[in-house]
Amino acid sequence: MIPVVGMKQGRQTMNPDQTAHVRAHVAAVSKLLLGNKIMNPGLMILAGDPLDHSQQIAFGRTAVEAQVDLVYLEFTIGEDDVPVMTGITVMLPRDTVCYVSTGCRLSLVPGKARAVIVPQDGAQSHFKVLPGEIVQVRGRPATLAAGCDRATAKLAMLVRDGADLGNQVNLQTWC
Repeated sequence: MIPVVGMKQGRQTMNPDQTAHVRAHVAAVSKLLLGNKIMNPGLMILAGDPLDHSQQIAFGRTAVEAQVDLVYLEFTIGEDDVPVMTGITVMLPRDTVCYVSTGCRLSLVPGKARAVIVPQDGAQSHFKVLPGEIVQVRGRPATLAAGCDRATAKLAMLVRDGADLGNQVNLQTWC
């Protein structure tokens, strides 16, 4: 299941066009990460405002209690009041601890159908999304900069054209 968390900038809730734009991003990122796989319990992709430290802790606690791996897409309102994805946070609950990786981005390796999530520079691993969990993989993807550019271009195309998810996920909007 993939809920889209409604964003609030200050005290103002997003308008329907902004919500639709974020929802299109969630669908596109889901398609990039899952390919044609069907999402299973144990994995959630959420979107909303950037998380401060206390919100990261709260989401981490929720992830541990539910034993659900989380991909959180962070958005801010940019020019012309259009939401802009500014980062990705990955939360991996393992036993009673939740590992959090902030400032991540997508990378699409040539010849691969599915994107991976790459942590900030300096990390010597990346994340692969499986239908029901996120797996940390040693090493950085080959041609990282070009892979990030490919993922950005593919994401823009999927947002523009619409990502056909069929019955792969259940998109929900929460405000």
